[in-house]
Amino acid sequence: MEHKNRQGRKKGAWRAVRIGIAVLIFLAIVLFFLNGARRLRSDSPGVEWNQEDGRITRVIIDGQFPYCNIIPDVTEKSIVDSEGNVTELTRTYAFDAGFSLRMQGTYKIDIEAADDIVFTYILKFADRDVVIKNGREAE
Repeated sequence: MEHKNRQGRKKGAWRAVRIGIAVLIFLAIVLFFLNGARRLRSDSPGVEWNQEDGRITRVIIDGQFPYCNIIPDVTEKSIVDSEGNVTELTRTYAFDAGFSLRMQGTYKIDIEAADDIVFTYILKFADRDVVIKNGREAE
C-alpha cells in the first residue's frame, strides 16, 4: 500500500512542474506582446483612405489582432492673423498600435477643408509621413 501512495505523490509533483512550466511560457508570451507599441505603416491592411471627388475625406485605422489598441499622439498648431482669425491649422498624428485582447480597435480622422482656412494633416507612419492639405495629399 505504501508503494502505491509514493507513486501518487511523484505523479502529483510532476503535474505541478508541468503546470508551472506552462504558466511560465504563457507569461513569457504575454510579456512579449506587452513589451511596447508597434509603429503602423501607411500601407498596413487596417489603414483605409476614403476619397470623394479626388479629395481625402476620412482616414480609418483599424488595429489588427493582437495589436488592436490604436494609440495616436496628436499635436495641433494654429496660425492666427493680425485680426485674430485662424488662417492655418495643422494637426500632426503619430500612430502606434498596442497589444489588446479585443478583436478590433478603430481610430477615425475626418479630414476638413475650407476656402478661408488651410487645414493641414500630417500623419506619421513607420514607413513615411503623409501630408494632406485641404483634403489633397501634398507631394
